Amino acid sequence: RAFRFSLLLLCLPSLSPGRDTAWQLYLNRPAAVGDRASISTTASQERKVITTSPTQPKEVSSEALKITYAAIHEVLAVDAKGHPSSVLLRVDRLTTDDGSGPQEQFTPGTQITATADGDKTRYQFGREELEGTLSDALDLAGAKLRSTNEPSEDAVFLNDKPRRPGDQWNADPKRLADAIAATSPFQIDAVTSTATVRFDEIVSENNISALATTTTFKIDPLGLRTAPGQPLTGSTITSTSRRLFPVDPSLPILLETMDTTMKLIQKATAGPQPAGSETTFKRQGTRRCLPLPGK
Repeated sequence: RAFRFSLLLLCLPSLSPGRDTAWQLYLNRPAAVGDRASISTTASQERKVITTSPTQPKEVSSEALKITYAAIHEVLAVDAKGHPSSVLLRVDRLTTDDGSGPQEQFTPGTQITATADGDKTRYQFGREELEGTLSDALDLAGAKLRSTNEPSEDAVFLNDKPRRPGDQWNADPKRLADAIAATSPFQIDAVTSTATVRFDEIVSENNISALATTTTFKIDPLGLRTAPGQPLTGSTITSTSRRLFPVDPSLPILLETMDTTMKLIQKATAGPQPAGSETTFKRQGTRRCLPLPGK
């Protein structure tokens, strides 16, 4: 893979070819067993829930989590789509802070196996499955594997032709709605929900030629599949991410920054004790990936 990448670089035009040069941007990144990368992440998330009821005082609950993560990931298995289905995490650092102060969760070199299970990733430490804060922290760190139900991002965005810096294009509305339905609990408005990719520029990251993009989502959720009788009103999910895609499609995304905000409002429903809720959620983070040579 490294030799093929070197040959590809020899065939590429200059990284300053002007805006008239078109590039093929591969959003999907099939992996291979044995692929290794050094991962470093800083991220945070906050959730606040306000519950109201005509017969009870208003209740407010909140939780927060910040993490710092450094590890080497090695692909152990891939699924039929080329997505990693099992990854060995050699964790050098996982620091978590839920508001009570930073805590180091593992000794350097701790080995954890991440395995895709539908929309969930399960983390195994020896015979113990990690759950709760540790599972949430690893998800937030970017160790979470792609859902086995997730469709091709290239297909959702109709990304089938070369693009030039400055180009931007939208996801197919139906494919976007189907993708969200396949990987999340939300039912969305397929007419007003949108997603856009913009090809920003050509860059070099760690001496690797890459195409920088900005992806924005504006999703209007109508309800939850798990609560069909409780519609969401005035609810929104917005997300912006900047990613660096190597020109070589066999290499993983080198950098991803994310900024996601969610607001979900459920009105009080009829019943002996009708209750409503408003949930706000915010997640921010930066994940860096440096491909490593095979063993």
